[in-house]
Amino acid sequence: MPDITAASKLVFFKVEHYHYTAHHTFDTSCLPRPQFCLGLVLAGHAVYHDCTHNEDIAVAAGDLIFVPIGSRYISRWEGDPDISYISMHFIFDYPAVFTKAKNFKLQKITPPDFEATKSVFLHALENYAAGEAQKLAVLGNFYTLLSALLPGLKVSKTGELDARIYRASSYIEEHYREEIPIGKLAEVANMSVSRFFPLFRRSLGVSPVEYINHYRINRAIILLMSHERYAIEEISEATGFQSAAYFRRVFKKMTGKSPRDYRACAPEI
Repeated sequence: MPDITAASKLVFFKVEHYHYTAHHTFDTSCLPRPQFCLGLVLAGHAVYHDCTHNEDIAVAAGDLIFVPIGSRYISRWEGDPDISYISMHFIFDYPAVFTKAKNFKLQKITPPDFEATKSVFLHALENYAAGEAQKLAVLGNFYTLLSALLPGLKVSKTGELDARIYRASSYIEEHYREEIPIGKLAEVANMSVSRFFPLFRRSLGVSPVEYINHYRINRAIILLMSHERYAIEEISEATGFQSAAYFRRVFKKMTGKSPRDYRACAPEI
């Protein structure tokens, strides 16, 4: 980590409250999540099936669920009769602490003080879109919460990314607006293309091209959710896609929604 400011390159933050009755299923098994999610369960219970690690994680009222960026899973909720949770959605830029390079696992967290944690989420829900002072207070509480959770967060058995793959993924995130040949990424990683390609896929679970598109979609989501005046064509161009039509196809494949529909709905967990 170069300096203290690098730990906090937050580029997207949104808070939503979700409420359902009796049953609810959310399936993102084929669509890697484009942002981190931290959800506090207020009512009901669920089982998350982590498709990457083939594990089931049970959560109930009082638990936190931590969903890393890039996760693929199915969450099945049951209420008696209510299902209620608040979720913080966020994206950090490299080389921040909370990025894909850390290889965090999807996991349940039991907060030591539920009421205190609940007050943080409720305050964020009520104030994240309010005035400047309130926004700073929300972010202060958010960073305090993350700093408390970080030491206990589990990572995949493979640990942090191979340094060569980290260099390549960082290059993608710095140059995503440009054309990025696979040969250039292999060069950045100081590897041959034949060795680089399988190592990249094994490390990140996707091919280099898929990762490039995934990152571009992440940036598009930031623009969609933060700048409602931007047209879809402007967002496509700003995020490095060759055409708006191709952007729409990739966006629909990764999120299950068109850019316009995604902008109109909340990104649940």
